[in-house]
Amino acid sequence: MIKFFRRIRQRLLSENKFRKYLIYAIGEIILVVIGILIALQINNWNNYNIDRVSERDYLKRISTDLKADTLNFSRTINALKIKEESLGTLLELIKRGQLKTVDSTTIIWHIKRGNYFSIAHPGIVNNTFEELKNTGGMEHVRSTLLRSAINNYYFNGEHRNDRIEKKRKESDFSFIIHHKIPGLNETDGVASYRNDLVSYKEILDMINSYEFKKIAVSEYNIAAFILKIQEGGYADSKVLLNLVEEELNEK
Repeated sequence: MIKFFRRIRQRLLSENKFRKYLIYAIGEIILVVIGILIALQINNWNNYNIDRVSERDYLKRISTDLKADTLNFSRTINALKIKEESLGTLLELIKRGQLKTVDSTTIIWHIKRGNYFSIAHPGIVNNTFEELKNTGGMEHVRSTLLRSAINNYYFNGEHRNDRIEKKRKESDFSFIIHHKIPGLNETDGVASYRNDLVSYKEILDMINSYEFKKIAVSEYNIAAFILKIQEGGYADSKVLLNLVEEELNEK
């Protein structure tokens, strides 16, 4: 009987020891799991902070690019309006036969300004956007609305530039002007040319020619076309700039 109770006692002791080991092992597993979860949380938090820093940096750079775009659009629009006005004045003087009633300095000034942006025009600043696109950095921008607005702006900007370049290449105005009026230049608001190579009478005869009237009308229409596009670009740049600034101010 005594042996029987001893066996039961040993069995109970063994079961208690096993139970303790089991509880200890479970506790160890729980601690490991908690440690892993904390490490993951810390890693996620670090990654989140890194992404937010990257996002803010990209948005600041895009903001700087858009401010440059807004300034370029504003200058281009102003120059195109001057171009339109000068070409319109020349065409009106030709139509009324009043070229000789205006002094030569003014005529040359209108010709020079009528040639604004015939050779080239500034495109949008897209360095930051290209980096975002090529590196996958756009994923750092959390707002889907802002991401979409940024993509649309630069896509439309490229399309806008293609339309302008295609239209601009339709005109020979700049080539003919510089060929017929050598050394045409503007300094401090005063236009000049190489009068040792061409006389003012020859310039007047050129202006009165059918060829000049044809290309002047074409250039006027091209200026009006580009002006409308640039005004749209200016409005788009202001809208996106406001969205970016709002996002930056919320952070």
